[in-house]
Amino acid sequence: MRATVYGGAGRIGGNKILLEEEGRVFLDFGVDFNARNAYFSMFLRPRSFALVEDYVLTGVVPAIKGLYGDETTPNHLRDEQPFVEAVVVSHGHIDHYGHVGLLRPDIPVYMGEGAKALVQAREEVRQARGEVLVDDEAGRTINTFRTGDVFEAAGMRIHPVHVDHSIPAAYGLIVEGRDGAVAYTGDLRMHGPRRDMTDEFIGKCRRMEVETLIVEGTRIGEAASMSEEDVRREMNAVMKRSEDKLAAVVVGAMDFDRLNTVLKVAEENDRIPAISMHHAQILKKLGSGKLRIEVPMIAEGRIVVYLERRGTGTYSKSDYPRWMKALANAEPTVREEDVKEQPSRYILVLSKAEDIIDLAGLRPSPKSPFILATSEPHSEEQIIEMDKIKNWVELLGLEMHHIHSSGHASGPDIIDLIMRVGPRKVVPVHTESPEMFVELLRREQIEVVVPRTGQSFDVV
Repeated sequence: MRATVYGGAGRIGGNKILLEEEGRVFLDFGVDFNARNAYFSMFLRPRSFALVEDYVLTGVVPAIKGLYGDETTPNHLRDEQPFVEAVVVSHGHIDHYGHVGLLRPDIPVYMGEGAKALVQAREEVRQARGEVLVDDEAGRTINTFRTGDVFEAAGMRIHPVHVDHSIPAAYGLIVEGRDGAVAYTGDLRMHGPRRDMTDEFIGKCRRMEVETLIVEGTRIGEAASMSEEDVRREMNAVMKRSEDKLAAVVVGAMDFDRLNTVLKVAEENDRIPAISMHHAQILKKLGSGKLRIEVPMIAEGRIVVYLERRGTGTYSKSDYPRWMKALANAEPTVREEDVKEQPSRYILVLSKAEDIIDLAGLRPSPKSPFILATSEPHSEEQIIEMDKIKNWVELLGLEMHHIHSSGHASGPDIIDLIMRVGPRKVVPVHTESPEMFVELLRREQIEVVVPRTGQSFDVV
């Protein structure tokens, strides 16, 4: 079996890992934000009539014949036969699935049952729709799986096993070929609330005598990890110091572990969480009980929905898209005037840092806490955006805190994972420091392959 890393080599995200034996299968096909941001921005966009052509030209996606089905695919990349027999998605973060929508619809896609629901819920509330969309309308076959399932793709047997990450329904993938097995971690951590799931993946890799481990290394250079319990304690300390003030916290729309932590902190401080409409819609979509994803339920007195002002700023029905109108009519809501009247009664839960502008109308009292419970900015574009957030914090007289537990394993935990799996070969991806693996594993009898984009190598 051979592998080619087309995305995720020497950088964080954009994973696209091709495995070839009798057939071909891609593990993930995500958006490489670093590559895309090098050429495109809010105002400098790819041409709508030449999207794939522009992405191929700039290296955002690989120039592979027979892979793309979008109508903007240039003629020299079209083929009667698909290049791969399948794409298997590890989890529902855009840097792992976001360019699946560019692929030709006759390439089957496999993803976790919960991951598919998360992706569809997230895409429904996105303001900008486009190439990242994964749905059934394009005639694409989306097959779902759960831990314990085994399915065949491109002549290989795929064993998905759940792992702990900052989004539910994340999986490590063990690919069994003719002569041995390869494992791909996707994104995972050891310090989260469900370490037991990552342990199950490690145990399965060991039992199947995995030859090569393709491992994420986002935090290979970091020694420590804050736990979710640490996050709860630090948030509580901030709340105790701000008893008479409005508290605002930014939580990723899919980070249910963090949202549950905020709910605990709210309860312990006798506050009501007022969640964003984006959070509320995703909870509503996933709260049917049909999935193995535990999501908080919106109920009077425990969680309310913050009805943001949009458009005219008058709460007119015409200001809201259909899904927001449905939320406003069906769920308990609070408005700006309610929060201004009793600021210390609420924790305002925002889905992105840019929503700090909503606080301009609320005018919190000086030194009101603004808590970023999301990852640090790591790209140049994100750093520029964060500078703007800090300007707003200063303008509004807020007190900014960064309290976060990463979705990725620390360096020592990654090395421990590798040693427990016991592979013959390690391939670091999703990291800016793959060479660190060579140094850290120098004394072990483990070969480290530092991947180069587009170069193939043997894995079994």
